[in-house]
Amino acid sequence: MALVEIIADITAKLRQGRFPNEQSVSQGIVLRVLQELGWDVYDTNVVWPEFQTGEGRADFALCHPPERPALFIEVKQPGGAENGVRQALEYAFHTGVPFIVLTDGKTWSFYLPAEQGSYEDRRVYKLDLFERDADPVASVLRKYLGREMVESGEALESARKEYRNRNRRSAARRAIPEAWRELVEKGDEVLVDLLAGAVESKAGVRPEDDDITEYLADLGHPGVPDAVPAMAIRSVSRPATEKPNPAPRPSRTSGESPRHGTLVVKGKAFAYANAKEALVLALRELANTDPTFLQRCAQHPDCQGRKRRYIARTAEELYPDRLDLREFHETLPDGWLVATNLNNALKRVIIRAASEVAGLVFGTDVRVDF
Repeated sequence: MALVEIIADITAKLRQGRFPNEQSVSQGIVLRVLQELGWDVYDTNVVWPEFQTGEGRADFALCHPPERPALFIEVKQPGGAENGVRQALEYAFHTGVPFIVLTDGKTWSFYLPAEQGSYEDRRVYKLDLFERDADPVASVLRKYLGREMVESGEALESARKEYRNRNRRSAARRAIPEAWRELVEKGDEVLVDLLAGAVESKAGVRPEDDDITEYLADLGHPGVPDAVPAMAIRSVSRPATEKPNPAPRPSRTSGESPRHGTLVVKGKAFAYANAKEALVLALRELANTDPTFLQRCAQHPDCQGRKRRYIARTAEELYPDRLDLREFHETLPDGWLVATNLNNALKRVIIRAASEVAGLVFGTDVRVDF
């Protein structure tokens, strides 16, 4: 199987939560990729597992010549890659290894430990399997991890050139609009919370999260000038003689939505009263036929925030910093819980992620109206 096909297969399994811990990432992803890149993963003098350094053990050392590390690979559990940067750099400092790779299977970050600046400054490149097609992913992995490239020194030299390439800033700048669009579409919690907090400071009342996400979505509304959100235009575009008389909003408890509709899962239809009910119905229905579904779903990157999980075993994991919100959850099969203090955009993202984990197509096999 070619590297591109292997990457596609790994990505599909990552989306389904098939790699629950570091060991499964190491064996099912890292070693599989290295084998295809020309490394003899059975020669432990070349692909050295648990290489001892002055600060601990690096998960893998790629050695050239044998027994002499040219590159370290540090492996973390899904979603935990960013937590291992300092540790990986310290391993490199104490052994003089000039190049390290940090991965949780989904993301692959390439660092030059000896360069100046913050940890982020020393990162040459970050590869995300969910954000790239298999072909460019394979190209980057060959460039930095191919056996011939590492042994010839070309991988290290390419990394150094990339680090110094002034075009990096331009590439990052070009990616800003797409990154912003994705944050808005997913109802990013940090983004919503920042804006809601600022509104509360000015008005004395915190707005509904769904009002914030609607406003953010309207910033990119087709045909509306970027500087004037569509919500604002609607509020001021009435004739002068027309008196605004908006219908009162239904009262909501935290995390609920007044939007009702129909959820369809593999041809079965379920009526729901609000987005929270749709989320719970979808997760329960998908979990009924697969006892491993919720565990895998909880590991999906879109089912985790920056500081918390949306599907977990305990309310503390759902709201680690908010004791006051821990009552806002619903029980799922086998003792799992789902947070309900989420904006509607996030609820929809979770249903989409759950569909992927179940091997279904969101919008076809699984449909929601909100």
